[in-house]
Order: sequence, then C-alpha cells, then structure tokens
Amino acid sequence: MEFEIKYQFDPVFETLGLLYNCASPQDREEVIRQLNELGVDGEKFYKKYVRLIERYVKNFKKHMVPCQAEHSDFLFGGGEEFFLLLAVLIAENQHWLESFESAGDEEIRNMTGFLLRDDEEKVTSLREAQCPQLPDEKELISFLSNLPAEEGLKWHLLEFMRRPKYWVSILLEMIRVNIPAYEKACSEMSKALEPFLRSYKQYDDRQFSELVGICAPGASVYPTLIAGMSQQVYYTKCYQGVFMEFLIKKGSGSDERKELVITRMKALSDRSKLDILCELKKSRKYNLELAEAMKLSPSTMSHHMNVLFACGFVGVEKKDGRIYYYLRQEAVEEYLDHIRQLLL
Repeated sequence: MEFEIKYQFDPVFETLGLLYNCASPQDREEVIRQLNELGVDGEKFYKKYVRLIERYVKNFKKHMVPCQAEHSDFLFGGGEEFFLLLAVLIAENQHWLESFESAGDEEIRNMTGFLLRDDEEKVTSLREAQCPQLPDEKELISFLSNLPAEEGLKWHLLEFMRRPKYWVSILLEMIRVNIPAYEKACSEMSKALEPFLRSYKQYDDRQFSELVGICAPGASVYPTLIAGMSQQVYYTKCYQGVFMEFLIKKGSGSDERKELVITRMKALSDRSKLDILCELKKSRKYNLELAEAMKLSPSTMSHHMNVLFACGFVGVEKKDGRIYYYLRQEAVEEYLDHIRQLLL
C-alpha cells in the first residue's frame, strides 16, 4: 500500500468545511436530486445519513467564533470551485497555521496558479510543483484571461490573487479560532459517529485505493464527516466520506447487484455522462483535454466524473507526469452480464 490510512478526522479540513457549510448551507432538494442520480433513494438516504451532517453543523454553530461578514462573504461566497481551491491550498499547507510570516504573496499566487491550471504534471507535493510565475498584475490578468472558467469566478480569483497573503491570513485565523468549536461539535456527536468510524475501519474500497495510489502516492487518507458523501484526492492529503460505502453497494449478492445495475443505468441515462464514456472509448484523456472536448466547466466535469468513478465505469492511470482517464471496459461488460442475469 502506497499511502497511509488515518482513522481520525483532520481538524483543519473539518473546520474549514464546517465554516463553509455555515456560510453556504446545503440545498436539501439539490442534495436529494444528486443522491437520486446515484441510484439511491435520496429522501431516505438524506434522513438516515445527511441529517447527521446537519446536526454536526448545528453543533459547530453553537460554539463557533463569528467572523466578519465581508470576510465570510468573500471567502465562502465565491462558489464551489473557489472553495475547493481554498480547501486544497489550506489542506496542503497546514504548516501555515504555525508559521505563515515567511510565506509571500508571489509564492501563494504562483501556487494558486498551479492549482487552477492543473493540466500539467502531477506532483507528490504541492511545494515541488512547477508553478506558473505571476509576479505582477499584468501577468496575473493574462493568466486569468486564458483560464477556462466562468467570468464571475475569474473576477473573484483576481481579487484573491491580488492579495493572496491577506486573504489566506484571514482564513487561517478563522480556522485557528474555530478548531475548538469543531472539537466540541465532534465530541457531542461521538456516540452517533462511533458506528460509522468503526465501519470505516473495515471498509475496503479498492477503486479509491487505486486512485490514491496513482494520483497521490505516499499521501495520508482521512475519513471525513463534513464531506461525508465525497472522495477528494489532493497531493499529500486525501479525504474519504464516512458515508461513501453506503452510497453504492458493490457486493456479489442479488440485491446489491440490482442496486449497482440501477446506479449504472441512471449514469448511462444522462447524456453528458454517456458522452464522456463515448469520448473515453476513443482514447484516454487527461482532465483539461476531456473538459475541452466535452465543453463543460471544471465543476460540472468533476460532478460527472465522481458519479462515473463511483459506478466503476472510469479508471485513471499516470503517464508522462499526467493523470489520464480511461473507460473501464470490464465494468461495462460486468454491467451487461448483470443485465443478462437479471432479465434473460
């Protein structure tokens, strides 16, 4: 195994996620819609699992140290793509919480540029990346102009990257003063969380392990409650939602085969996901290449790929420093075999 599995939450990641959820609450109907898309009973799953996240956020709110509204609005009001950028930046630079004085605007700006570009090499550490050089506003504007992103996001990024140290310092302080609130919220939910953490220790998701081994060798993998229904692979840190094992059953039993067939049917019934698989049938593609071919935004592409990964239809491989997606033909064949077994 080329990575280390932790059996406890990452306080920095959880606190950051809790702050974001307090500022930008989940839309219940949208969550249920996405769960239905995965082939589960969205309403039932929401009541059984997602409400634990709502309780987690509620408990955190009781103890949190409020931050200035204008700071919260900017840092957590830039949309999901902007927040995910912040999450990677902070998760991969947790040493900043102890020693941020030596970090400079240009270093943070260049590192952010690498994360935004992210079509080049995959590195084992963000600090080892060959970052674009953005020493001044002229270079910054040129870089953002060529970025395949919505205009609203570009304007938000421009403000952030003009004063990255200022904004990161505010975010770090928000996290620092609210880690105790996270600890109290976690403690208050310890009894409810115990069976999920116990189950997590027994859970073996080979597909996720393969993904981490290829994309983030040597990384530390943490369970997460605040992102309980997602899998996030960074560079030295990865996060696996404690509810992931309940989203898609991959066992050999008849009922689990039916659930997997339903999930895969729903994925294939969506035109964009089917088009992605058809594109990958032609050839393996890296992330930017695939996004451009599909004419989809990074966040939309990420959503589709999460579903296709969960279904097992898509795999990844590393070649010449890039991560390529490919169609897992054996998963398609398995899907067809299950259909035959069930209906013929």
